[in-house]
Amino acid sequence: MKIAMITGSYPPNVCGVGDYTERLMSSLEQRGHSVEVITGGGWGLSDAPAVLKRINACGADIVHLQYPTVGYGRKLGPQLIALVERGVVTIHEASQTHVLRRLSLFPLLSSRHVVFTNFFERDYVGGFAPWVRERSSIIPIGSNLPVGRLASERRLNEVIYFGLIRPAKGLEQVLDAARILKQRIPGMMVRIVGLTLKEHETYLEVLRRASADLPVVWDLGLSDQEAANLMANAAIAYVPFPDGASERRGSLLALLTNGVATVTTRGVQTPSALDHVVEFAASPIDAVAILEALRKDGLRRGTLSEEGIRYATRFSWPDIADQHIRLYESIITKRRIGSA
Repeated sequence: MKIAMITGSYPPNVCGVGDYTERLMSSLEQRGHSVEVITGGGWGLSDAPAVLKRINACGADIVHLQYPTVGYGRKLGPQLIALVERGVVTIHEASQTHVLRRLSLFPLLSSRHVVFTNFFERDYVGGFAPWVRERSSIIPIGSNLPVGRLASERRLNEVIYFGLIRPAKGLEQVLDAARILKQRIPGMMVRIVGLTLKEHETYLEVLRRASADLPVVWDLGLSDQEAANLMANAAIAYVPFPDGASERRGSLLALLTNGVATVTTRGVQTPSALDHVVEFAASPIDAVAILEALRKDGLRRGTLSEEGIRYATRFSWPDIADQHIRLYESIITKRRIGSA
């Protein structure tokens, strides 16, 4: 089977959906399928014909579009492509978008099949587009990082944060926690591991200045393996998502995959399955109290580490690839029957 995978961003571009697309492509190819990634260039309406020409030239059995991505920006080319091709579209995020962006989802929802990454997002879209329930499915994301190498015992003198360095990622709360830790546990540090986009460099600089007198180490621009190794050697993490932890948080899955006992936040998208996998904190003050307790309680840390690894195995890339393959094969079969 040949798949044309359309994405506005792809490594080395910084974009979570781009990283996801690379892992999905690699997993599909390991299953013996051919994937041509169509990315780069412009994504405006006037650019769509050139992209459609590339799609036609590759002779794909399935066209699969990933949305949204950093690379698309606010351009409407992906919507026109989806209308013309009527293939598969994965919508990674809908509930957090502006009302005008939600309107722009309607052309994407006309696709032959829509994939959502969790039930909350599908239920949200189903509220204003009920027909999508009949031709959609849930296929979760996986961790975009490998399992790291444990060098020795996990470090208890630091709290790790992992994710994109951009607004609305809870980084202000992480710095608040570092401020409290400085007062309570001398020698305790916070390690922030991540990447930032060019448009958020000013924001990063503001955070760096705010953390100048705090026990904060910034590890930015690392390779996937280097970042995974840092996680594998960390004992505890704090990732306070403003809208709560959920299955669509690749950074959370990366921490759990690497067995880090994690403190995070609860939100409307948070599944009950996480209740015994992570610790929830309503504020940085609460988080620090939990982090202090975890630092002292090796049994609890070990339990969370084991539960996190067990939970993360439900989101393995081989299984995610198999779910996509079954979907593609079903669409191809129905298309052949319909044209017979």
